[in-house]
Amino acid sequence: MTELPDRWRWFPEGRFGLFIHWGAYAAYGRGEQALFRERLDQRGYARTACAWDPGHFDAAEWAAVARRAGMRYAVLTTRHHDGFCLWNSRVTDYATAAQAAGRDFVGEYAEAFRAAGLRVGLYYSLADWRIPAYWEGPEHDPGGWASFRDYVHAQVRELLTGYGRIDVLWFDGAWPRSALEWKSRELVATIRELQPDILINNRLGTPHPHEIAAGLAGDETGDTGLSGQLGDFGTPEHHITAENRLWESCQVSTWRLWGYTIGERWRPADLLLDMLTEAAGKGGNLLLNVGPDADGRFPPDFVARMEAIG
Repeated sequence: MTELPDRWRWFPEGRFGLFIHWGAYAAYGRGEQALFRERLDQRGYARTACAWDPGHFDAAEWAAVARRAGMRYAVLTTRHHDGFCLWNSRVTDYATAAQAAGRDFVGEYAEAFRAAGLRVGLYYSLADWRIPAYWEGPEHDPGGWASFRDYVHAQVRELLTGYGRIDVLWFDGAWPRSALEWKSRELVATIRELQPDILINNRLGTPHPHEIAAGLAGDETGDTGLSGQLGDFGTPEHHITAENRLWESCQVSTWRLWGYTIGERWRPADLLLDMLTEAAGKGGNLLLNVGPDADGRFPPDFVARMEAIG
């Protein structure tokens, strides 16, 4: 691995981060992809999302749990694949600030975690299951795709201009589109301009035939398409595999889903600690997930495990 710039040294030194999958899907208590997996009615889901009002959300409490566990940074889902936003977006009213909650949860999170001495990361899904053009793609709806892509780029710009210094930008949901189709290179240039010190993960597109032909489909570290060249760190999911660059293993603290799930079984604290030790021993980080409930609370089982680890 090449020598790291000083501005990124905090990342491998941090080792342990908190992944927070939270959104309107918590109201269902069946994981973060209930809308898709259960083929829920989109209009009914939207009504639930707009009525969602987590009255017990307290970002300072979340940050305190992370600190006691020894975590150094966190990544919050600002928008998952369902398209519902946790901030005060200027390009859509399908967002908590414009609906029943009336709150900018991204802003509250960033302020509280930064005040607690934690690095602030934002997750953003490129996918949006509500938008027909996302499913149709540029080959079937070029105009709709271009508009949707502009919407995505505009939202990323919002997230990087309204909340102070952002340390990590964690993309997801690029499939099945390539970095060329997402205009990821242009997006990364914008990100670097707005937040020069930021770290970007490697999920900005899947291989495109033109990229494969040009030899851009990956390298020995398992990069996916052009996104691997644009991202700063790898993100092995559900496994701990060393890469020849910065990397973090993202893992659930339960046995299955990322979002809040009623009746879910939890991994024991000693196993979670073993995962952290293994990741650190291989030169990487552990980004350990929690799915807060619909009211904004961390599940007690998660808190107990973090207390045991800390």
